[in-house]
Amino acid sequence: MNSYRASIGNIEREIHHRFIETDPANELISTGFHMGLPELQTRKVDATQPEYSISYILQGEGEFTDNHDNVFPFSPGCIVQRYPGMPYSIHRPKSFTHLEFFLILPRSLFESFTKTGIIQNQYSVFDAGIDSVFINKLSTFVHQFTTSTNNDTRFILMETIALIIDCFKRDRSLLHDSEDRRLIEQACLLLSDGFEEKLKLEAVADKLGLSYESFRKKFRAYKNISPAQYRIQKRIEQAMTLLIEDSIPIKEIAFNLGYSNVANFAKVFQKATGAPPATFRSEHRKRIERNA
Repeated sequence: MNSYRASIGNIEREIHHRFIETDPANELISTGFHMGLPELQTRKVDATQPEYSISYILQGEGEFTDNHDNVFPFSPGCIVQRYPGMPYSIHRPKSFTHLEFFLILPRSLFESFTKTGIIQNQYSVFDAGIDSVFINKLSTFVHQFTTSTNNDTRFILMETIALIIDCFKRDRSLLHDSEDRRLIEQACLLLSDGFEEKLKLEAVADKLGLSYESFRKKFRAYKNISPAQYRIQKRIEQAMTLLIEDSIPIKEIAFNLGYSNVANFAKVFQKATGAPPATFRSEHRKRIERNA
């Protein structure tokens, strides 16, 4: 608890914006920290917003009601999602101290990230737990977001993806013990390994003792993404790591990850990240050199 208090002790209210495309009206990312503002202390009823937002509650508590009238209590350690165009209501006690990290994405990124399984929208509030290391990570993200230049836009986008993925990995409900959960986690290990070889999803289902159709349905129910999409996502994450941390040729990376040719790899990579592999590697190296 002392480390938690220390980690939020120096946080101040700050809001930062960045345009990620040439059309600033539609492609704005915002991030920072909200704290104890009068407008945050009133009850919001049937509010809507055109963007997607995800918040990590650091101080304060209340109730969030989604567009289906489901009521979710929230407190420090909870993550709250608001979806584009979806009505929601928030009620907080009249006397409280409120502090939260927030990240706001345009609808276009929300739709792209949802389609690829980066954003999981089956619930509006979940418990990620209080973690001082994670809080420091959020502060670092805001600092990088603020100090980076326009040439670092793709780097910021990659950091944004990594941060959102980290948020969902912290869902404590995923720790609930069940046979299905153990099977899916085992499947995730199988899908995250051996990229150089072609993996048949039917073979994964067979190892788990499930029919393919049952495996596919259970996997999507727990991960909000198909097994095939999950394997692609993990391939891209591995590619990002190799491009940043290794100097081997892109052609060799593509081969090691099971792609038949570099053009196919580049197409999939750019679709997932917004940048070709060579550009991604170059921009990250430039940033590392500047920060060295």
